[in-house]
Amino acid sequence: MQYSYSAYTKLINNQTYYFVKKYVLFPELKDVEPVLANYGMHINFNKACSIAGIFDASLIEQLYKEAQATVQQAKLIDFNAVKFSRKIFKR
Repeated sequence: MQYSYSAYTKLINNQTYYFVKKYVLFPELKDVEPVLANYGMHINFNKACSIAGIFDASLIEQLYKEAQATVQQAKLIDFNAVKFSRKIFKR
């Protein structure tokens, strides 16, 4: 039996939430999917890890880096660069 972890962020109602998951792996059993053992969700990353039952400092640091990689950056759209044709809007 082994453990696997994942961490990511998700924007909900303009608030960034951290999701931390702990899976149990059974490498000795063929074709068995990982089983979700613990799950934590919170706006504070350390609190999400605590809820998921993860307390190892080095693992928390690694998961934090993984979660930060999933943070989506805002896109800027330049509306001045877009030219609209009046023909599209005429009936």
